[in-house]
Amino acid sequence: MTQQTRPADPFSVGGIAVDASADSAAAARPVALADGQRRAFVQLLRRLTLPEDHGRLPRPGEALLNDTVAGFGIDEERTSATRYIGKITVQFRADAIRRLLQEARIPYSETMSRPVLVVPVWQTAEGVRIWEAANPWREAWQRRPEADSLVPLSVAPATPDGAGPALDRLLGNPDELRGLMRKGNFDDALVVTATLQQAEPGNLRVDLYVQHQGLGSNAGFLNGLEAMTVTGGTLEETLLTAALELTRRIEARWKRATVIDLDRQGQLSVMAGFTGLADWNRLRAALAAVPIMRKVEVLQLSHRDAQLRLEFYGEPAQLGTALAQRDIVLSERDGFWDMRSRKP
Repeated sequence: MTQQTRPADPFSVGGIAVDASADSAAAARPVALADGQRRAFVQLLRRLTLPEDHGRLPRPGEALLNDTVAGFGIDEERTSATRYIGKITVQFRADAIRRLLQEARIPYSETMSRPVLVVPVWQTAEGVRIWEAANPWREAWQRRPEADSLVPLSVAPATPDGAGPALDRLLGNPDELRGLMRKGNFDDALVVTATLQQAEPGNLRVDLYVQHQGLGSNAGFLNGLEAMTVTGGTLEETLLTAALELTRRIEARWKRATVIDLDRQGQLSVMAGFTGLADWNRLRAALAAVPIMRKVEVLQLSHRDAQLRLEFYGEPAQLGTALAQRDIVLSERDGFWDMRSRKP
């Protein structure tokens, strides 16, 4: 089982389809590319911000795009005499986007989550399908649009012979699921069970239940995802709607757990333990890469630990979640905070 790779840059937007017509393909090309950059800008801001703030996001005018777009790449292109069609990836200037959102006082998150394993379980009156190739619930997850999320969700593939742990073992024996997670190097997994409750043509109803299993990655945002019911006219439509809605809820939870809110600032005194110079350098690099970190001050340093003062946006729990994505554990005991690398 292969782990899905995390997007390298939250400020890059790929898979933007462009299509424009004009007197010639050469004239249509700049029209299509400009429209694609505008839509990429909207997609980026929606990716970084909370759903309740989407209504007050800045609009992508020409001057704003000139200030925020660093460049773009053409992934695919086709032309006819009067038409230009393609797909592009747009790279935005991180500092310009941050400044834009901060000046508008819009909270945002740019922290990428570690990939999460999703095991789709399809349940009907005829039985349960998990590892079989003919699993419409897995197919719905795979039909979702290209990933545009701060939380990469990797769908467990079918096995060649449809063999794998049964549902009662996945839900009742944590070691079964943990074994799958370790094979793919996942820290978190979601067993997502979709049960077909009503199969009348044009009036389908599917109930969803989600169970989270973690290996201590501080991914509390995945706990307690609410059961929900989705209705639709066709099975494909209903299951795709369910997969998209669950993805949206997971994404919103993650952003709330890692949001950068300039009006909320915290400070901690932390004892950082390390095994040597390489481990200390790994800790320092992780701290420098955490978006919500404002300042790191080394108060005292020895060959095995360092006393640090950390200034950051948000609450300690948010800082712990952000650090966990970089394999750093932040913990509190009896009022004292310490941190260490999860990797030796």
